[in-house]
Amino acid sequence: MKKLIAAALFAVISATAFAQSQPFHVYNRLRVGYDDNIYSASKDEKSSLRLVEEVEVKLNLALERLYVGIDYRPSLLWIPERDDNETDFLHDLTGSLSLALTPQLVFSFKDTLRASQLPELENDGYYVRADDDNIVNTALATLAYNILPQTRIDLSGRYSILHYSEDAHDADNYWMVVGGASLRQQLASHTTVFGDFRYQLLRYPDAPDELDRDSDALYAGIGFEQTFSEQLIGSLRGGVQNRQYDNDKFDDNTKPYIDASLTIMPTPDTRFTLSGGYSISESDVTAYASQDRYTLALNLAHDFSNKLTVYANGQVAFGKYEADYAYEDLENHYQDDDETTYSAGARISYKLLQNNWLELGYTFTKIDSDVYGRSDYDRNRVDLGWKIQLF
Repeated sequence: MKKLIAAALFAVISATAFAQSQPFHVYNRLRVGYDDNIYSASKDEKSSLRLVEEVEVKLNLALERLYVGIDYRPSLLWIPERDDNETDFLHDLTGSLSLALTPQLVFSFKDTLRASQLPELENDGYYVRADDDNIVNTALATLAYNILPQTRIDLSGRYSILHYSEDAHDADNYWMVVGGASLRQQLASHTTVFGDFRYQLLRYPDAPDELDRDSDALYAGIGFEQTFSEQLIGSLRGGVQNRQYDNDKFDDNTKPYIDASLTIMPTPDTRFTLSGGYSISESDVTAYASQDRYTLALNLAHDFSNKLTVYANGQVAFGKYEADYAYEDLENHYQDDDETTYSAGARISYKLLQNNWLELGYTFTKIDSDVYGRSDYDRNRVDLGWKIQLF
């Protein structure tokens, strides 16, 4: 009997060790939670319990010259108090590839797909607002060539789409193509400077002529990355952008842009990242051709032990809409207005056993908008979940 028990324990330990060493893993998450504003309404909010069943499929394959990563998370969301549709089937897919063609030449590719329903699909710091099924996809390809040991040039191309399923939101469907080059020079072991040039095409293929928001844009700038110490890393990028609109009503829009980030690691178990930026951005308000967008974000991760980890994040995004870039037949309502999005969240993960985790999460969203036809709202969500690694 003792030999049988020992053999069984050895088999379990061996199977666990084998699963941990493999590049392919499957996880399952089951979360039960509460949402105090399921329709993102400004008044007469409706609350509900919510149940989320999520499968996560991960692949991390590292070979001598090739890396392939896939993270796919389909999930089923059930909200019993929602009148129109109690269930949603959501998708979140990220795929990446890196291939060393030669010691000096590396090709990389990354694609991110998100599919959701209702007006709270987050994309690059803002929330898609139309009440409809929507898909956001971004594909980025980069070819990096080391001209010299300290000098590198990156050629990159990016393709993005936002698509709604209902015809009523056709005017907000868009695609974007961006191509550019970056020349990077390492000045010292901890300092890198670079220059950027990008050209962007933004098209709304299904919008009527009277709501033409198509534009071309040029970006030119410089930046640097600095490792101040093992605990402090920073980056700064800035320059000038010029946006030209197909609609003759709008003048060319030339303004600066800036992106900055600072990562602080006071201990091996703690990591803070503070980031912010400003640029001319596409508008998710149909009446405006574009918006000026400011963002500020903070992310935190801390390991209290090898079992207990806490994650927290917060973000403020401010969108400024100008009457000069609103349509003539709509200007009676759409003047110089602004909209602010506040979001914050926290998650605690506790490892129960070798392949089991208990998770507690909270998410807060607040929209404060002066734009005509938009509504303010607050939304709080909390959930308790169990995560298990299947293999």
